[in-house]
Amino acid sequence: MQQYSNRWGVIFDIDGTMVNNTPYHRKAWFDLCCRYGIELDHESYHDKIHARSNDKIVLNLFGPEVDEAFIRRIEHEKESLYRKTFRPVMKETPGLTALLNELRDNGIPCAAASNSPKANVDFVLDEMGIRNFFQAVTYRDLVKVGKPDPELFLTAAAGIGAPPEQCLVFEDSASGFKAARAAGMRYIAITFGADPHELKEAHDAIEVHEDFTQICFSQLRGLFL
Repeated sequence: MQQYSNRWGVIFDIDGTMVNNTPYHRKAWFDLCCRYGIELDHESYHDKIHARSNDKIVLNLFGPEVDEAFIRRIEHEKESLYRKTFRPVMKETPGLTALLNELRDNGIPCAAASNSPKANVDFVLDEMGIRNFFQAVTYRDLVKVGKPDPELFLTAAAGIGAPPEQCLVFEDSASGFKAARAAGMRYIAITFGADPHELKEAHDAIEVHEDFTQICFSQLRGLFL
């Protein structure tokens, strides 16, 4: 197989991009809020929860006075709810594995980068058997600030040895689009598991696709020639 330069790389968001798990995260937060008597509707979900890291979400829901131990307890409770409901129905966004195989066969380094905690990242990568495609895996626990801060993507780029401007990001959320933009990376919006309201932020996406079925190595390589 012909090999190309590894100076460019690809970073994949996980939640909503690799898998359409957003409805299951949403259900877990609604169930948890019901347990604790917290009122939650569609508007407050987007204002306080959607596309945010768990530490910020817990503070938004329970107030700024809670300590780190409480945040971790609530995070564990919510993520356990999510994994229990999503595990039996988990499947990849169409075309994902085919694209990952093509990138690997052509020597293109890939990273996975998520605002989720390590346990959720491990859950998706290992349950779907795709961890070996990624030379770097970054998650919320590894950085000081999650998306929309660019640190997560910059850490991923360093992990695959590619300059930020030579990285392409696949994303589905407003916070991810903002993070890619702030990191100086081009990005492709994947709409399969995206919230339509979030896609309004993708105004400078180089491409928009429903899933990965119409994306191939030669197409991506052309972006870096």
